[in-house]
Amino acid sequence: MATTYNTDWTSIPLLSKTASPKKHISVRNALVVFFKKATIRNAVVSGYFKLAEGADVKTYAGKQRIEVECLWFGRKPRTTWMNITLLSKPEFNDNYTGEVVWDIRD
Repeated sequence: MATTYNTDWTSIPLLSKTASPKKHISVRNALVVFFKKATIRNAVVSGYFKLAEGADVKTYAGKQRIEVECLWFGRKPRTTWMNITLLSKPEFNDNYTGEVVWDIRD
């Protein structure tokens, strides 16, 4: 059975300079990426993130981005996962077991 995520962004801030990773989840044998520094919706973040299926580094508006399975204030975008903008070289691990960032909020 597929998991359903809340995609109603009513009353959710679209941008936040003070948001940071607040919730982590455990993964096993997952494809992840580690960032020393990245941004999402004006928030600067770091840590391990689970890659979205088929994710690859892409250039958008002249900046490198990658799609990761992560929520913003408990919400998932309607059509994709979150797209993180890279500010450091990403480090990939295709067999990671441990904690990953799951929710970014104030």
